[in-house]
Amino acid sequence: KCTKHTFRHSPSRSFVMLSARRISAPVRAVLGRRQFSSPGALKKIIFTSAAEADGGAREGNVWAIGEHHGNLNLKLEKHPKHGGKGGGTNPEELLAAGYSACFNAALRLCSEKNGIKIGNSHVICEVSLGVVSDEVTAGMPNRVGLAVKMLAEVEGVDDATAQKCAELAHQFCPYSQATRGNIPVEIVGRAMSK
Repeated sequence: KCTKHTFRHSPSRSFVMLSARRISAPVRAVLGRRQFSSPGALKKIIFTSAAEADGGAREGNVWAIGEHHGNLNLKLEKHPKHGGKGGGTNPEELLAAGYSACFNAALRLCSEKNGIKIGNSHVICEVSLGVVSDEVTAGMPNRVGLAVKMLAEVEGVDDATAQKCAELAHQFCPYSQATRGNIPVEIVGRAMSK
Protein backbone atom coordinates (compact mmCIF):
# COMPACT_ATOMS: atom_id res chain seq x y z
CA LYS A 1 0.00 0.00 0.00
CA CYS A 2 1.15 3.52 -0.70
CA THR A 3 0.34 6.86 0.82
CA LYS A 4 0.16 9.97 -1.33
CA HIS A 5 1.95 13.14 -0.19
CA THR A 6 1.34 16.28 -2.23
CA PHE A 7 3.76 19.19 -1.99
CA ARG A 8 3.24 22.52 -3.68
CA HIS A 9 6.41 24.13 -4.97
CA SER A 10 4.94 26.84 -7.14
CA PRO A 11 1.47 28.24 -7.80
CA SER A 12 1.34 26.48 -11.17
CA ARG A 13 2.83 23.05 -10.42
CA SER A 14 2.50 20.35 -7.83
CA PHE A 15 3.68 16.78 -7.68
CA VAL A 16 2.74 13.63 -5.88
CA MET A 17 5.26 11.55 -3.96
CA LEU A 18 4.37 7.96 -3.15
CA SER A 19 5.81 6.43 -0.01
CA ALA A 20 5.54 2.82 1.06
CA ARG A 21 3.29 2.31 4.04
CA ARG A 22 4.38 -1.27 4.52
CA ILE A 23 8.10 -1.97 4.75
CA SER A 24 9.41 -5.46 4.01
CA ALA A 25 10.92 -7.50 6.86
CA PRO A 26 14.54 -7.32 5.51
CA VAL A 27 14.31 -3.53 5.19
CA ARG A 28 12.78 -3.24 8.67
CA ALA A 29 15.69 -5.30 10.03
CA VAL A 30 18.26 -2.98 8.44
CA LEU A 31 16.45 0.14 9.66
CA GLY A 32 16.20 -1.35 13.15
CA ARG A 33 20.01 -1.65 13.30
CA ARG A 34 20.63 2.00 12.46
CA GLN A 35 22.56 3.82 15.16
CA PHE A 36 20.88 7.16 15.82
CA SER A 37 23.04 7.93 18.86
CA SER A 38 26.20 8.63 16.85
CA PRO A 39 27.86 12.01 17.49
CA GLY A 40 26.39 13.52 14.31
CA ALA A 41 22.83 12.25 14.79
CA LEU A 42 20.07 14.78 15.42
CA LYS A 43 18.56 14.33 18.87
CA LYS A 44 15.76 16.77 18.01
CA ILE A 45 14.79 18.13 14.61
CA ILE A 46 14.13 21.88 14.75
CA PHE A 47 12.87 22.05 11.17
CA THR A 48 13.41 20.43 7.79
CA SER A 49 13.80 22.23 4.48
CA ALA A 50 13.40 20.45 1.17
CA ALA A 51 14.01 21.23 -2.47
CA GLU A 52 13.47 19.36 -5.70
CA ALA A 53 15.50 19.31 -8.91
CA ASP A 54 14.06 18.30 -12.26
CA GLY A 55 15.71 16.08 -14.86
CA GLY A 56 17.64 19.00 -16.36
CA ALA A 57 20.27 18.49 -13.65
CA ARG A 58 22.84 21.34 -13.69
CA GLU A 59 20.91 23.05 -16.48
CA GLY A 60 17.47 22.36 -15.08
CA ASN A 61 15.28 23.90 -12.39
CA VAL A 62 15.24 23.71 -8.61
CA TRP A 63 12.53 24.80 -6.23
CA ALA A 64 11.65 24.65 -2.56
CA ILE A 65 8.95 22.16 -1.55
CA GLY A 66 7.08 21.25 1.58
CA GLU A 67 5.46 23.14 4.38
CA HIS A 68 6.62 26.71 5.11
CA HIS A 69 8.91 26.90 2.08
CA GLY A 70 10.03 30.19 0.63
CA ASN A 71 9.88 31.42 -2.91
CA LEU A 72 12.95 29.54 -4.13
CA ASN A 73 12.39 28.68 -7.79
CA LEU A 74 15.53 28.91 -9.89
CA LYS A 75 16.74 28.05 -13.37
CA LEU A 76 20.20 26.50 -13.16
CA GLU A 77 23.01 26.91 -15.67
CA LYS A 78 26.43 25.30 -15.76
CA HIS A 79 29.34 27.62 -15.06
CA PRO A 80 31.18 28.55 -18.32
CA LYS A 81 34.33 26.82 -17.01
CA HIS A 82 32.23 23.69 -16.57
CA GLY A 83 31.03 23.68 -20.18
CA GLY A 84 27.95 25.84 -19.69
CA LYS A 85 26.76 29.18 -20.97
CA GLY A 86 26.56 30.80 -17.52
CA GLY A 87 24.07 33.52 -16.74
CA GLY A 88 22.20 31.46 -14.17
CA THR A 89 22.66 30.03 -10.72
CA ASN A 90 24.71 26.87 -10.25
CA PRO A 91 24.61 24.38 -7.34
CA GLU A 92 27.91 25.65 -5.93
CA GLU A 93 26.43 29.16 -5.62
CA LEU A 94 23.50 27.72 -3.70
CA LEU A 95 25.86 25.98 -1.27
CA ALA A 96 27.93 29.18 -0.92
CA ALA A 97 24.80 31.23 -0.17
CA GLY A 98 23.50 28.87 2.49
CA TYR A 99 26.91 28.29 4.08
CA SER A 100 27.78 32.02 4.24
CA ALA A 101 24.43 32.93 5.84
CA CYS A 102 24.66 30.13 8.41
CA PHE A 103 28.32 30.87 9.14
CA ASN A 104 27.60 34.58 9.72
CA ALA A 105 24.78 33.69 12.13
CA ALA A 106 27.15 31.30 13.97
CA LEU A 107 29.86 33.96 14.08
CA ARG A 108 27.52 36.52 15.65
CA LEU A 109 26.08 34.05 18.17
CA CYS A 110 29.46 32.58 19.19
CA SER A 111 31.01 36.04 19.56
CA GLU A 112 28.18 37.13 21.84
CA LYS A 113 28.25 33.92 23.92
CA ASN A 114 32.04 34.21 24.33
CA GLY A 115 31.86 37.87 25.45
CA ILE A 116 33.42 39.32 22.29
CA LYS A 117 31.73 42.57 21.35
CA ILE A 118 31.57 42.98 17.59
CA GLY A 119 29.94 45.39 15.19
CA ASN A 120 28.71 44.44 11.76
CA SER A 121 29.93 41.25 10.10
CA HIS A 122 30.14 40.20 6.48
CA VAL A 123 30.90 36.68 5.22
CA ILE A 124 32.01 35.63 1.74
CA CYS A 125 31.96 31.92 0.94
CA GLU A 126 33.67 30.60 -2.19
CA VAL A 127 32.82 27.05 -3.25
CA SER A 128 35.09 25.51 -5.88
CA LEU A 129 34.32 22.43 -7.96
CA GLY A 130 37.38 20.57 -9.19
CA VAL A 131 39.10 17.31 -9.95
CA VAL A 132 40.31 15.45 -6.86
CA SER A 133 42.06 12.61 -8.68
CA ASP A 134 42.15 10.65 -11.92
CA GLU A 135 40.74 7.51 -10.31
CA VAL A 136 37.55 6.06 -11.74
CA THR A 137 34.55 6.81 -9.52
CA ALA A 138 31.06 5.50 -10.31
CA GLY A 139 32.21 4.68 -13.83
CA MET A 140 33.46 8.22 -14.47
CA PRO A 141 37.11 8.89 -15.43
CA ASN A 142 37.75 11.61 -12.83
CA ARG A 143 36.87 11.98 -9.19
CA VAL A 144 35.47 15.46 -8.57
CA GLY A 145 35.02 17.27 -5.29
CA LEU A 146 34.44 20.59 -3.58
CA ALA A 147 36.62 23.00 -1.61
CA VAL A 148 35.51 26.01 0.42
CA LYS A 149 37.17 29.30 1.32
CA MET A 150 35.37 31.37 3.95
CA LEU A 151 36.24 35.01 4.61
CA ALA A 152 34.61 36.65 7.64
CA GLU A 153 35.07 40.42 7.99
CA VAL A 154 34.21 41.65 11.46
CA GLU A 155 33.75 45.27 12.53
CA GLY A 156 35.03 46.63 15.86
CA VAL A 157 37.83 44.10 16.41
CA ASP A 158 41.41 43.53 15.24
CA ASP A 159 42.49 40.78 12.82
CA ALA A 160 43.42 38.31 15.58
CA THR A 161 40.05 38.67 17.29
CA ALA A 162 38.22 38.42 13.95
CA GLN A 163 40.11 35.16 13.28
CA LYS A 164 39.13 33.85 16.73
CA CYS A 165 35.46 34.71 16.02
CA ALA A 166 35.66 32.91 12.67
CA GLU A 167 37.23 29.83 14.27
CA LEU A 168 34.52 29.74 16.96
CA ALA A 169 31.88 29.97 14.23
CA HIS A 170 33.56 27.15 12.33
CA GLN A 171 33.32 24.91 15.41
CA PHE A 172 29.59 25.64 15.82
CA CYS A 173 28.14 26.18 12.33
CA PRO A 174 26.07 23.19 11.12
CA TYR A 175 27.44 23.57 7.58
CA SER A 176 31.00 23.45 8.96
CA GLN A 177 30.12 20.34 10.94
CA ALA A 178 28.67 18.73 7.81
CA THR A 179 31.76 19.48 5.71
CA ARG A 180 34.40 18.74 8.38
CA GLY A 181 36.56 15.82 7.35
CA ASN A 182 34.82 15.64 3.97
CA ILE A 183 36.11 18.63 2.02
CA PRO A 184 38.84 21.22 2.65
CA VAL A 185 37.49 24.40 4.28
CA GLU A 186 39.80 27.39 4.73
CA ILE A 187 38.63 29.91 7.36
CA VAL A 188 39.94 33.48 7.42
CA GLY A 189 38.76 36.20 9.78
CA ARG A 190 39.89 39.79 9.48
CA ALA A 191 38.96 43.21 10.75
CA MET A 192 36.42 44.98 8.58
CA SER A 193 38.00 47.90 6.73
CA LYS A 194 36.39 51.27 7.19
